[in-house]
Amino acid sequence: MVLAQYGVTPGLHPTIRQIAAAAQVSATTVSMALRNHPRIPPATRLRIQTLARRMNYRPNPAIVSLMTEVRSRSPVGYHETLGWINPHDRADHFVNKRLLGLEYHQNLWAGALHRAGQLGYALESFWLRAPKMSAQRMSAILVARGIRGLLLPPLPGPNGHLSLDWSHFSVTALSYTIVRPQFHRVVPDHHHNIRLILRTLQHRRYERIGMFLPARFDERLEDRFRSAFYFYHQTIPVGNRLPVLIGPDKNYESIGAAWLKKWRPDAVITLGTFRDLREIDIGDPAYSQKLGIVLMGCGAVRDRSFTVVDENPFRIGESAVDRLAGQLQRNEPGIPDNPETTLIKGTWIDGQTIKPRQPTARETAPAASA
Repeated sequence: MVLAQYGVTPGLHPTIRQIAAAAQVSATTVSMALRNHPRIPPATRLRIQTLARRMNYRPNPAIVSLMTEVRSRSPVGYHETLGWINPHDRADHFVNKRLLGLEYHQNLWAGALHRAGQLGYALESFWLRAPKMSAQRMSAILVARGIRGLLLPPLPGPNGHLSLDWSHFSVTALSYTIVRPQFHRVVPDHHHNIRLILRTLQHRRYERIGMFLPARFDERLEDRFRSAFYFYHQTIPVGNRLPVLIGPDKNYESIGAAWLKKWRPDAVITLGTFRDLREIDIGDPAYSQKLGIVLMGCGAVRDRSFTVVDENPFRIGESAVDRLAGQLQRNEPGIPDNPETTLIKGTWIDGQTIKPRQPTARETAPAASA
């Protein structure tokens, strides 16, 4: 393409007006097409975006940021609202502190609420299981409320499916539990977190390390816990390779006792559900009290004595809002062609349920005299 005829200086990037002249449309149409605005027909959007690439157009990030702010200005007191889709049995699932075992979910909400406020958004929960609620009705409610951005927290079970009218919304998920459709998501870096636990336990002289998970839990994570654990098995002697125990959420004591007696792990990686493994009577109190326990999940557990790898759900909630805000600014509604995943690394929190870290030789060596 000869750019000079449109007034483009060689070596410089074209302006919106120069692209408009080449496309024989208005500058407003070009601006909206480059932002994927739904008012511009898809064929026209594609034609203008293709032309802009051929003309080597590059947006100015500072101007884009300024115009996004200008476009989002509304009457005083109004803040655009993001929707939080609650698919659980209770409307207060994410906020009722008296509900036990939901610290992780409630910290996701708290992080999202905090970051939304920082960015000038409101965040409102919409209960998908409200009486007489359907996917069609929920979609209509969200559209009527002017909701453009949705956050999808973890579903009750794995391999979930939601059927809202996604064409109206930009969406970010906070788990792997929704598999249809696939959206951009922000989740814990499960593989990294398990490797962090295994490396730390090895450094603290634990050799026989086991893993005890609730039934179907790892299925919610696309088997990432067990994948990292069994990959680790390839690096250790065969005699120290312990099978993962899968047990029920309740009344797990008998299956836990049989597993502990047979395999005699030095330490166990588990969740808060099975935090009382040391209390199971296997006829060897000395062994039980020495058993190392590392919990995976949320650092905001009520008993601070446990060693925990905090999956940082508060930060995940914040990061999910950051991603969703970017999608809204770029006007990216609907199901993405190439969903992206953002991984948030966990944080080791020392407690009393494994041996303390021993100082290295360098740390204990006497200081050299001056």
